[in-house]
Amino acid sequence: MAMRQELERMTLESAAAGIDAALARLERGVKSAAERLGGMTGLENEAKRLANDRAQLAYALDRMTARANRLDKSAADVSKRLIAAMEKVRSALSKEEN
Repeated sequence: MAMRQELERMTLESAAAGIDAALARLERGVKSAAERLGGMTGLENEAKRLANDRAQLAYALDRMTARANRLDKSAADVSKRLIAAMEKVRSALSKEEN
């Protein structure tokens, strides 16, 4: 009977050691997963920051494009007016020569 009790005690100790080892592996796995998730949160925050920066740059580009278009139209208008003024000056000069 003593042998049987000793065998049961060894079996229980072995089972307890196995449970302890499994719990230690589980704790390491949970810690590793938490660290990876923490890293993912950092990546998600960086992605959100980059998306925000992109949106701001797109808005600024749209504004600058609109301004450039207005400047092009103004430059074309000024050019037409200059050409018209030069033609008037030429016409006036040619009339004086005659």
